[in-house]
Amino acid sequence: MTVIDGSLTTLLKTRGLFLTRERGDAAGIVYICVDDGLPGGYPVGYVVPSRAGTWFAYARARAGRVFACDQVDAGLSGIEAAVRAVLDHARYGDVLYALARESDSGAVYTAELPRDRAAWLASLCAPGGITHVGDDRVRLTGPAVAYLRGLPERLGCHVDAEDRIWLAGEPYRLIRATR
Repeated sequence: MTVIDGSLTTLLKTRGLFLTRERGDAAGIVYICVDDGLPGGYPVGYVVPSRAGTWFAYARARAGRVFACDQVDAGLSGIEAAVRAVLDHARYGDVLYALARESDSGAVYTAELPRDRAAWLASLCAPGGITHVGDDRVRLTGPAVAYLRGLPERLGCHVDAEDRIWLAGEPYRLIRATR
């Protein structure tokens, strides 16, 4: 596998992703996959080198589409830039949601948010499992948090590796408990 810098390796690991290539793939395509417990993982994007020495990036940018990726960038100077472009666009929260529901660890999270943000978050159609339990508190199921972990940071609503939910550029601590 191609060597990438430590910060990108850490980012992939914290998001539950890894890089892989198909055996015998002469084209040099590198896949970005969710660790779903199956050999090869679930691809959420891939990067392709061009004959000119630049890279193209493709990501699963529309959740719910099975194995369908859109080109999200081109002419990138290296594999690291291409992989980061995939991470900036890939949506795989639905995959993480399904995996979390299947494993059902019983984890629940609470967060204290400003009242308007708590109401907004609880009103989302997807993911299921978010409840407004008071003026400034929300409760999220483990699968709901998993879904939010699989959203690109650029959307403004996601959960990071440090169990913080980000809303409109502001982080809020998630407190984990077990049912």
